[in-house]
Amino acid sequence: MVKGKKSRLMKRKKTSRVSIRTMVVAGISVVAAGSIAYLVFFTSIFEIREIRLHGGRYLPIDSLRIAADGYLGKNIFTFGGDEFKKSMTSFQEISTVSFRRRLFHTVDCYLHERTPVALIAIDEMAGVDAFGTVIPQRAGSVSWDVDLPVITGIEPGEIFEESGKIKIASALEILGLLKDFGFSPAEELSEIHLDSYDVVLVWMGGGTEIQIGKKRFHERIRNFRAVYDALGEAGTFPKSIDLRFERQVVIR
Repeated sequence: MVKGKKSRLMKRKKTSRVSIRTMVVAGISVVAAGSIAYLVFFTSIFEIREIRLHGGRYLPIDSLRIAADGYLGKNIFTFGGDEFKKSMTSFQEISTVSFRRRLFHTVDCYLHERTPVALIAIDEMAGVDAFGTVIPQRAGSVSWDVDLPVITGIEPGEIFEESGKIKIASALEILGLLKDFGFSPAEELSEIHLDSYDVVLVWMGGGTEIQIGKKRFHERIRNFRAVYDALGEAGTFPKSIDLRFERQVVIR
């Protein structure tokens, strides 16, 4: 019986020592984790000291730099980027933003700019991308490519209204169709003029006016392709081409 009691006492002591050791190890782990968390999140060891902007040709880098510098001093790990991305994409020139953290103090920010497919003549010349987003021409950014066709006939106050959006969508549809039929709008098309009644293209070179109308764009651009090839073979190009009539093209 004495031996049994001694055995039980020894087991209790061993269990007690194991429990104390476990508690000590757990306590040290908590202190260590807390210390690491403090160093990571509450000191300047991992603060952002540089945000490097990587972007395209037309971006207003000076304005973007001012916006980006507002995030200097933030923790590189808690810098989630959502707020930063929202700040960057508030510039209409930028479509999407991605970034990469580089320890200990640097964030590389990649700005994916909207590419203009045409210019739009309002108070000042602006660009418009393939999705119809109007891109302003800001001070400090590179000037637009002068070879891009110009969309006219939209009033400045109309640009963000439904009527203006419909006109821009029509112009972009025509640009897409011209490409589909083998034309290069940037090289051959000078202007797309839109009003309430008609769409008129102004061709490079002789300034030929091509009347498209307001509907059936696919059919009319296809007819223009056929006429264009025939005129090219003849070596002449007229002052006006009217594509608005069914089953005929009027050339003047």
